[in-house]
Amino acid sequence: MLFKQKPVLAYSIIFTILMVALIIFVYNFNIPNPNMILIAALVLSTAIGGSVPGLICSVLMLGYSLFFFSTNHSFFQFTDINLHKMIVITLGVLINFLCVAYLKRNRDRAGNQLKETNEKLEETNLELKKVNDLLKAIASNDSLTNLRNRYSLRQDFEMYVGVPLHLAFLDLDDFKEINDTNGHVFGDKILAMVGKALMDSFRTANCYRYGGDEFLIIAEKETEEGFAAAYEKARGMLDESQIRFSGGYVYGTPETVSELRGMIIQADEMLYMAKEEGKKRFKGGAFDRSHIPSTEAVEHYNRHHEAEAQA
Repeated sequence: MLFKQKPVLAYSIIFTILMVALIIFVYNFNIPNPNMILIAALVLSTAIGGSVPGLICSVLMLGYSLFFFSTNHSFFQFTDINLHKMIVITLGVLINFLCVAYLKRNRDRAGNQLKETNEKLEETNLELKKVNDLLKAIASNDSLTNLRNRYSLRQDFEMYVGVPLHLAFLDLDDFKEINDTNGHVFGDKILAMVGKALMDSFRTANCYRYGGDEFLIIAEKETEEGFAAAYEKARGMLDESQIRFSGGYVYGTPETVSELRGMIIQADEMLYMAKEEGKKRFKGGAFDRSHIPSTEAVEHYNRHHEAEAQA
């Protein structure tokens, strides 16, 4: 409230001084038709300062008019002509003051409403951003394992281009038998445990649930030793719960999105080779751009890619 009063007081003082200075000016220099100048000051004070400065300037202007047009500056005695002038001046001052004050009030009210509307829009936009961030997080994460999903992988593809990568495909050993023997609820617990082990082990990598019991790990600017150490850590954590998995990996720098897809397919092939050599294996090597992937690996990638596009 005090903040609102201070501008009104300041405007009242400023425009009072201005009006008094103008009155002294027009009187001393015998300015013809001085009310044209004074009415402009009245409009200005009301439009900028509001009702209080406008009212003060109105009273000053009427006081000067009474002094100027009254007989012998008596303030109360007038000739017929000057009395008519005073009536016109009084009506003019009153109409100008009321009209400008009304317009000023409506302008301020509209400005306040616009400000409130903008504040509400900002609040709404902030809430929408929070909701969008939440929906994006929900859409990008696998709810069971807390890992990223294939939708997130699709969104992340571009950021891996031109970056040195270590990329691994992991697949649980005998997971179908675990599901068939113990049920899907138990299988889901196994998958959740794998998700936690991967996040705890590959701390600087992005871990994706690629589908079913298949997982994709992508580490940027990682050494082969560091990547292997993270793999061994995850395997050790899961060994305690009798969970076994095999993996295939590849390292290199994809120059295009197509090459990144090629790395994924090549890592998938390495996984198949590890499975064929025996379970609980981790097999891989450098990315070979000249390598022609097997039909099975391409079909496997395409199945997941089609499912991702339909999601």
